[in-house]
Amino acid sequence: MNVTIARIRSYVTYTGPLETVLDSFFENYVKWRDSNPQHNYNSYNVSFRKDRPKRTPETIEWADVIVIPSDSEFRYHGELQMNPKDLAKSETHMEKIRPYFEGKTVIMFRSDRGDTEELYRNETFKGVNLKSFHTIDECEPEWINIHGMKYHFIQKLQSTILEPADKTIAFAYWGKMKPSEKNEREKTIRQIYRDKDISTMLIGGFPSGVIRNSKWIKDWNKFYHMIEPARATLCFNWKDPTATTSRYPEALSVGIIPFVWKDYDINNTYKIDDFQRVSSFEQLKERILYLKDENTFNSKLTEFRNNYKKVLLSENEYYEQFSKKMNGTISETN
Repeated sequence: MNVTIARIRSYVTYTGPLETVLDSFFENYVKWRDSNPQHNYNSYNVSFRKDRPKRTPETIEWADVIVIPSDSEFRYHGELQMNPKDLAKSETHMEKIRPYFEGKTVIMFRSDRGDTEELYRNETFKGVNLKSFHTIDECEPEWINIHGMKYHFIQKLQSTILEPADKTIAFAYWGKMKPSEKNEREKTIRQIYRDKDISTMLIGGFPSGVIRNSKWIKDWNKFYHMIEPARATLCFNWKDPTATTSRYPEALSVGIIPFVWKDYDINNTYKIDDFQRVSSFEQLKERILYLKDENTFNSKLTEFRNNYKKVLLSENEYYEQFSKKMNGTISETN
């Protein structure tokens, strides 16, 4: 089969872990590609070297199977989420490649609840008759959440750091707001930011009135040192209460206790302790302040890490499950 991995919106340069939010998928894809030389491979807007990726419509046309590592595709549709000029520029690129998806098999690597097969069929590829569409989700039963890979990646980074940071910051948050959660996520982040008893480290996109410490940082070698001094963070889910996110294993690996909001991971696949689940700002604040005691913090962190390790796979086990899914999908296409 001719397989093209394509970033249809922003580009990705991938040379190793902790370089992109989708590194768990990319790392497994590279291993799978190198282990399956019977297929032919190409890329669109993706580079596996240091050079800048190129948009090459001919590699979309050439492919039998197009792999799309999806990242916030929903922001390009419906409620306007981005600068109109950027949206128009992206659509210009889409106009060039959209016809080449006709009759092709698409495999989406999904890391966002807003990115669905329906969105791609009805909006992104509207008017195009795909041969088939397959989703490999971050939240598959076989691996709970593939971004457990990040726990291992961060542990390797941590092993290169000589001196761990003192825990001098009460709360850290990294990422961006989701459009349908303004009544809860934004409200809670504002309350945390405005509370004089809670020191913060805020990285990414935040609601008006909240002054961030930094815009989003892709380089974990810098990002790690900014959030490491924090004792706690908070995990929200979006659209699906059964879903989990990468923030949880990221936090535990760094050495930050992740609290979870209300019905996050409602089936408790992450083995979350009752202490970690909060349903109000007041409850969250009380528990954040409780962690100021060093012995209490260290004890809780060890306990919650051990709970998570009960469901954490090894890197090789994640790859084995990923490989089965890729091979199964490719076999269906033949």
